Amino acid sequence: MEDGVKRRTILKTVAAVPLALTFGLLASPFLRFLRPTLKPLDVLGHSDQPIAEPPIPTFTDKDFPDEWTCIPFTFNQKYIEYNPELAEVRTIPGFIVKLPNGDVVAYSRICPHLGCVFNFVKDPEECAKGYNFKPAGPVFACPCHLSVYDIAQAGKVVSGPAPRPPRRFSLKQTGDTYQVISLEAGSIA
Repeated sequence: MEDGVKRRTILKTVAAVPLALTFGLLASPFLRFLRPTLKPLDVLGHSDQPIAEPPIPTFTDKDFPDEWTCIPFTFNQKYIEYNPELAEVRTIPGFIVKLPNGDVVAYSRICPHLGCVFNFVKDPEECAKGYNFKPAGPVFACPCHLSVYDIAQAGKVVSGPAPRPPRRFSLKQTGDTYQVISLEAGSIA
């Protein structure tokens, strides 16, 4: 009987080894699925989310003398890449705008429809002529496919094929200074 038990144990072990190897090989992709911003099997490591790269765009209240003052800027964002440099820095164009209620907001200038760079249009008549839509006030308008975004309504799409508002930048306000610190996660489409 002892020989039968040993033989059974050996056969179970031989059958279990390929199964254990299969589950072991699936562990890394499963962990990458659960936390896709980490290196394989680096569950406790730091996330490789994009971060702001200097120079950080900085503005003061003096830069916004009137409501609807719109200032273009560029924001450098560093992405961890598995290339020889281990990173890639992308320059993202943006607009920072002072709203009539005194709030200051910043948006990426990249149109969420197909990635064109859109414009700030202050005059509703100019928008009606060039973009086939007459808004109530200043808007962002894309010259490629005529999408129009209402800045007063958090970038809401009011005309055109764009699927959603443009991505927003996060601002850090310290006294009368505004710093653009990060960009809302997402992609163009």
